[in-house]
Amino acid sequence: MRVLLTGHQGYLGTVMAPVLTAAGHEVVGLDAGLFADCVLGPVPDDPPGRRVDLRDVTAEHVAGVDAVIHLAALSNDPLGSLAPELTYDINHHASVRLARLARDAGVQRFLYASTCSVYGAAGGGELVTEDAPLRPVTPYAESKVRVEDDLHALSDGDFSPVYMRNATAFGFSPRLRADIVLNN
Repeated sequence: MRVLLTGHQGYLGTVMAPVLTAAGHEVVGLDAGLFADCVLGPVPDDPPGRRVDLRDVTAEHVAGVDAVIHLAALSNDPLGSLAPELTYDINHHASVRLARLARDAGVQRFLYASTCSVYGAAGGGELVTEDAPLRPVTPYAESKVRVEDDLHALSDGDFSPVYMRNATAFGFSPRLRADIVLNN
C-alpha cells in the first residue's frame, strides 16, 4: 500500500515511518520540516518526502496514494493558545482541505491524529469513552473537534476517516519534542 504520512519528520512520524516501511508499505512523507533538524541520537532514514507546508498541499501530493496517515499539526495546547488563528488555519482548514483532496483522488483510508483534549476535563472520576461529550477548552482542542466534524461530513461509502484521540505522547523519539512535556 502506498501511504502518505504527513508529519513524517515529527515526534511520531519519525517512529511511524520505519514501522510502516518494515510492514511492506511504500511511505511518502510530507512535512514542513520545523523539527527535521531537532535530533537526539540516530535518526532512521526518512522516507522519500516533500517539504511542504500543510496549507500548500495540492492534488498532486495525494495522487496515487492508497492511504493517508495525517499526523501533521501545531501539536499542543500552549502553542495553540499562543496563536489561535494560525492553529485553526493549519490544524483545521488545511487538514480538511487535505482530506477533501484525498477523497477526491479516490483515497479510501484516512487516519487522522486527533487528541483526547477534545473531551476537556472530565472531573469527578468520570470514565471517558469515545461516546463522551466533546468539551474542548483550548484552541488546539477546538481545532481538532472542528476537523472531526468536517471529516464526518466528508465521509461516505468510499471515504471513511478514522480518528485517533491519543493523549500526549511521551517516550523516546529520535526527534524528541522538548517543548511539549519537558518544558510544559
